[in-house]
Amino acid sequence: MKWGLYATGAIAEAFATDIRKLNGEVIIAAYARNEQKGRLFCEKHNIERFYHDEATFFSDPDIEAVYVSTPHTLHAEVSIKALRAGKHVLCEKPFAMNAKEAKRVIAVALEQKRFVMEALWTLFLPSIQKVFEWIEADRIGAVKVIQANFGFSGNQDPQGRLLNPDLGGGALLDVGIYPVLIANFLAKSTPESISAEVNLTNTGVDGSTFISARYPNGILALLGASIEVNLINNLVIYGEKGRIVVPSFWMANEATCYYDNDVESFVCDEQQRNGYHYETQEVSNAINDGLLQHDLVSHQFTIELMETLDRIRAEIGLVYKQDLNNGFL
Repeated sequence: MKWGLYATGAIAEAFATDIRKLNGEVIIAAYARNEQKGRLFCEKHNIERFYHDEATFFSDPDIEAVYVSTPHTLHAEVSIKALRAGKHVLCEKPFAMNAKEAKRVIAVALEQKRFVMEALWTLFLPSIQKVFEWIEADRIGAVKVIQANFGFSGNQDPQGRLLNPDLGGGALLDVGIYPVLIANFLAKSTPESISAEVNLTNTGVDGSTFISARYPNGILALLGASIEVNLINNLVIYGEKGRIVVPSFWMANEATCYYDNDVESFVCDEQQRNGYHYETQEVSNAINDGLLQHDLVSHQFTIELMETLDRIRAEIGLVYKQDLNNGFL
């Protein structure tokens, strides 16, 4: 697959580094608003074409798929432009600012007959795949409780990405999406009830959000997100017969299953360590197979994830200007 990168920030840096681990996947072009930084990025990663003009980037006939890694507020807009230009799209999380935007992007993808997927890379990691295998093999019995946190002490610049509401700032959309997505995935549904507590920052976004949710199958989830304090960032899945513990689960390198007075551990070797290349390869395979979506991160999963995030935001009173334009309130 021949890739084009839209934006050349930190996430694009990780994507460009990890794609080198794959055969047949190549980044041939990149677009950036900051011309100097964009050209330096392309020089560092041996990307032959740099575009400072968006229209010229999208009209490049050699670009087959676009990786979108802008701030959250531009995800839907840029994805739609790429799709209408005939490109397949892998868009960073959150897929959009709300479910209405997400549905519009997917509608355009289906109309254009192009693949689109939210970049939920965690679900493709070997350690997380091993967790799914343990659960499927009934190692811990029926899942009853899920605990997951992702929190760190972030940059306190009010104009920075984390705190600026005009850039989609706040804990929930930046890191809280990981605990929510893993809970939805494991429960194979969306919550029937949600309650949440929040610490709002001076800029009006959530500095910390803690969520309790109950799923239709009786699974309880206790989820935390913060950009103001360092949390213990583990995933713990409690079943009737045991538990699974995954340290730093969103970028998991290891997992441990405790069951029947036994312990089974999985640790990635150096060649398998966390990276975006697992997700990238799966997207490329799906596109080459003529698919418009991936089974693991389907269109429906992304819509339901965005709807869950919308419900949590309604609970904590977190509103962005994109919501006012899309009938969120």
